This record gives sequence, C-alpha cells and structure tokens, in this order.
Amino acid sequence: MTRPISDLDVPLPTLRQQVADLVARQNEQREQRAEQSAERLRNFLAPTTNPAKEAS
Repeated sequence: MTRPISDLDVPLPTLRQQVADLVARQNEQREQRAEQSAERLRNFLAPTTNPAKEAS
C-alpha cells in the first residue's frame, strides 16, 4: 500500500534534497570504485609493458 508523496511526514523539498544527496554519494562511490579498478588493472598489466620500447 503506497501513500501519495503529499501525505509524507517529510516536506517535499527535504525529500528531494535527500534523494539528490544520495545520488551524488552513489556517483562518487562509483567513481572511486572505477578508479580503484583501473589502478588494479594498471598494476596487473605493468610488468608486461615496456615503457622504453613504447617510447621509441
């Protein structure tokens, strides 16, 4: 059973701000996980690359 948003105890602007904050935190966490994953991949591949050879 659902209630209309207008019946909630939390004012709509507060609810909107909370949702925006949650989305921002999730996006930030997603970026951090992507950076960590990329770093792990770079570290995994590092021994197989030869920067001196690539520079020539």
